[in-house]
Amino acid sequence: MAVTLTNPQDLPRVDVYHQVAVATGTRQVFVAGQVSWDADGVTVGVGDLAAQVEQSYANVATALRHAGAGVDDLARLTFYVVDWTPDKMPALLDGLSRAANRLGSTATPPATLIGVAALDVPEHLVEIEATAVVGDRPAEPADAGPRFFATPGYGDRQLARMGYSQAVRIGDRVETSGQGGWDDDFDFPADLEDEIVRAFDNVERTLLTAGATWRDVVHVNSYHVPETPGFIGETHNRVMVEQLRARTGDRAPIWTETGVPALGAPGMRVEIRVTAIIGS
Repeated sequence: MAVTLTNPQDLPRVDVYHQVAVATGTRQVFVAGQVSWDADGVTVGVGDLAAQVEQSYANVATALRHAGAGVDDLARLTFYVVDWTPDKMPALLDGLSRAANRLGSTATPPATLIGVAALDVPEHLVEIEATAVVGDRPAEPADAGPRFFATPGYGDRQLARMGYSQAVRIGDRVETSGQGGWDDDFDFPADLEDEIVRAFDNVERTLLTAGATWRDVVHVNSYHVPETPGFIGETHNRVMVEQLRARTGDRAPIWTETGVPALGAPGMRVEIRVTAIIGS
């Protein structure tokens, strides 16, 4: 990573952020303030600060992803909270925790919290601005041997327990193992849509370990436990299409969707594996 987070000994240590970020990368990414709206501009979590923090932070991650960066590349965050009072801190922290679980990241970059009188519309309670720094991704020779990667968290656990990696890179080609909608404890959301979105998030986490992003993906295989006999299901199809469009833009990688009777864990309903060519 191009950003190293530190806490100098003579400054207070705070659990939810670091005091200093040292950035050595060559590309800076500046993200406009993100509020709690979905892709259609509809406010998410009206009246719920925790829900709005979660969605706003997820929108920051989406913006970073489109610039070839991730939340682990963050060098600075600024939170603008309407009518801030200290009693709102638990809701703010809850939203950040939910966002971290959703994105699979424990990044705690330097952060500034500013209380404001109002934001763009009355429904918005929080806005998050971000700066990230990323290094150039060096090209590898085509004949470079394979390098294997374990996604931090669940990937380390699977490597230790079952002896397999989550990604392999040979030259500029990256292949991933199938990624499900699990968290680091291998728990799955009750909602199918949330499970599919988290599977996409886990693909992204895995690609980043090998120096790739969704924008480098050229081939997608997805495996689905059908919602009804004989049909993979409307929810599977709709969310897959929405996520592919959101994460790959106009790239449109090839995609094969397959219905299966079962997957590798009880209650698991979707698995996604991809091939990426870095810099393509």
